[in-house]
Amino acid sequence: MQPVTKLRLLGFRLAVIALAAYWTAIFIGTHLPKMPKALPSVNDKVMHFTAFFGLAMLLCYCTTSTRVWRRFPIIVAMCLVYACVDELTQSLVRGRHSDVMDFLADAAGTLTAVILYATVRWAWLSHRESSDPVRSPSAT
Repeated sequence: MQPVTKLRLLGFRLAVIALAAYWTAIFIGTHLPKMPKALPSVNDKVMHFTAFFGLAMLLCYCTTSTRVWRRFPIIVAMCLVYACVDELTQSLVRGRHSDVMDFLADAAGTLTAVILYATVRWAWLSHRESSDPVRSPSAT
């Protein structure tokens, strides 16, 4: 299978650099003390959903495998393990606490991203194969 992107920076694929930066930002953001009330209020669960949706989407985009459908359960497992570790370590930060509902929002964001990515990828591959006259069964 071809690499997802050929763009490189300092010898690393740009997508992998974006994933590392995003994951670092999530970790720092979830381990900062409570934000002051002067900032605009965004539902905590929406932030968790969005953060893990982005993480799972980037993981799907960055990973390549010859067994493409095998990687999706691994991505879900990685995100869920990270969500557990993230929630447990938040209790070590002043003003933060662990919350099962935050974990569920993380899981929902992860599952939504992986299902969406897999569906779009499948549709794109199906469309590409049907429109390619060399690969199309009607061309034979």
